Amino acid sequence: MRTFLRTGTILFFTAAIFTSCVKVNVTPPESPFAGTWQLNDAAEGDAYGWTSFYTGLETGIFYLSSNGAAQYTDAGISMQGSWYLRTVNGGYFDEYGSYYNGTHQELELHLADPYTHSTIDLRFDNVSIYGNRFVGTYFNGDYIERYGFDRY
Repeated sequence: MRTFLRTGTILFFTAAIFTSCVKVNVTPPESPFAGTWQLNDAAEGDAYGWTSFYTGLETGIFYLSSNGAAQYTDAGISMQGSWYLRTVNGGYFDEYGSYYNGTHQELELHLADPYTHSTIDLRFDNVSIYGNRFVGTYFNGDYIERYGFDRY
């Protein structure tokens, strides 16, 4: 009986060692969108071409953290919020106005200032990054809106 108890105890602890949980900190890969960005151009387009427009956001700086936190600062205004990127499958327009159907990335950015009650809500149906520049597009029902951001 003692041999059985010793063997059972040894087997129990051996199994416990090999099946116990081990906490491993896994750092997610750094998103290429994390960093400091400035909106440098915005335009809306249709079959006849592109027309630039001023959004009012060109003078500020966007800070996108790798943990999903976001900040926008401009002349005394500081907005806090979040951003996220997701991969989806469906129809979208690229930055040249061409329509595609397939896998692509969408970017959403939500910021608010509790003192002035100002908000920034940007949602891009498609976003592409080219080194130190990314371009987001959004179809508003009539026009394709295109926003170009450069690293600051």
